[in-house]
Amino acid sequence: MRLFSVILICFCAFQAFGQGEFLTLDDSTQLYIEESGSGQTILFIPGWTMTHRFFEKQKEHFSNQYHVLSYDPRGQGRSDKTLFGNTYAYHATDLYQILQKKSLKNVILVGWSSGCLTMYEYLHAYGFDRIDKMVFIDEPPKWIGDVDREWVYGSFDDYRGSLKSLISEPSDPNGIIDWMLANPIDSSTRAWMNKEILMTPPHVALNLYIDGIASDYTQEVASMQSKGTALFMVRASWYDQAANWLKQTTPKSKVASISSHAMFWESPKKFNQILSTFLNANIDKK
Repeated sequence: MRLFSVILICFCAFQAFGQGEFLTLDDSTQLYIEESGSGQTILFIPGWTMTHRFFEKQKEHFSNQYHVLSYDPRGQGRSDKTLFGNTYAYHATDLYQILQKKSLKNVILVGWSSGCLTMYEYLHAYGFDRIDKMVFIDEPPKWIGDVDREWVYGSFDDYRGSLKSLISEPSDPNGIIDWMLANPIDSSTRAWMNKEILMTPPHVALNLYIDGIASDYTQEVASMQSKGTALFMVRASWYDQAANWLKQTTPKSKVASISSHAMFWESPKKFNQILSTFLNANIDKK
C-alpha cells in the first residue's frame, strides 16, 4: 500500500508539472523544457534569473485548450550554465532553435520581464517567422532613458547602485521577490522562489543585467504597429506612462493594466482572463 501511495504521488506530480526534457541546441547546450496539452502553442519565457516554475498556474489553466511550453533559458534554472551566449540576442537564437527543433509554427509568445528582451531580439533577427502573436509582461523596450518622455525603468544614475552591487556580490532573491509581488507570500513559496532564482550563477546574472541596461528595442516595438497582434501587460503604477508611449509607437497593439510585475502568479485567475480575452478576440477576427 505504501509503495502504491508513493507511485500515485509521483504520477500526480508528473501530471501537474508536465513532461520535462532537455533539448540539445546546435552548440550542444541543453535547455530544460516542459510541455503539456495540445493545440496551438503558447510558449512562456521567464525573466531575469527566473525559471519555468513561475508559470505553473498558466500551464494548469491553458493546457486544457493549448499546447503549453515553458523553459529555463540558457544559464538559468535547470538549463546548462555556459560561459558564452549570456545575452538576449543569443537567447533569441536559442528560442528560434526551440521552434525549429520542435517543428512549431503559429506560436503565441508570452515573455515576462527580461524574457521580453528575448522577444525583442527575436523580432530584430527573425520578425514574425513562426509567430502568431506576442504578449509582453511589464517590460519596456529599454531600461534607461528620459523618464519624463519615455517608457523606461529609470536613468543610469538610478541603476548605478544596483550595477555596482551586482559586480561585488550576487543579488538578494528576497529583494527581487518583494519588488515583483504586490502582496506577502508564505515562507514555503518564498523558499522555492529563492531556490529557483539562485540557480542562475552570478556571472550569468551580471552579463544579462548589463545587456539589458545597454539595449534599446524602440525600433522593434515600432515595427509591430502594422501587425495588430501584440499585447503589452503593464503594472498599474506606470500604466499611464507606458500606455501613452505605446499609443504613439505601436498604435495597433493592445495594452492592459495588471496589478503587479508577477500578477500571473499571485492573481492567476485575473491574469489568465486578460490573456484569454486577448487571444479570443484575435480568434474572432479571423
